[in-house]
Amino acid sequence: MKNLIYSSALLCFILFVTSCTKSDLVQPGTSVIPRGPGCDSVKTVSFTLTNSAEDSSYEIAFSGQQNYTFSFPASGTKTVSVKPGTYAIYVYSPGNYSLHNFYWNNQQVINQAGARWEGVTITPCSIPQSVRIDQ
Repeated sequence: MKNLIYSSALLCFILFVTSCTKSDLVQPGTSVIPRGPGCDSVKTVSFTLTNSAEDSSYEIAFSGQQNYTFSFPASGTKTVSVKPGTYAIYVYSPGNYSLHNFYWNNQQVINQAGARWEGVTITPCSIPQSVRIDQ
């Protein structure tokens, strides 16, 4: 009886291994990363900048592997593109110290005169990126 139990388990294992194709097997030292059609690592990433504070002096700066600076629209929405990488991101208004709410991907950050996010990794596979300012 004992041999029958071990034989069944061994047979199941052998059948399982032989049913796998070469592409089903994960090789040691590799990782499986899901990649969709828009996950090209050299593709730029779109950011939606929304300003409902109606203050036209705000800018956003990306500091990291590449450096970018964009102006927010006076009101409404604007889309900009950056290369994938890790950035420090600053939203500021030179000489303006009015308090506003700042949102990163619809999560409120703080009610200040500006906002800052450190160590932000941006990839083409990230959720859609957005920064919003409002009263």
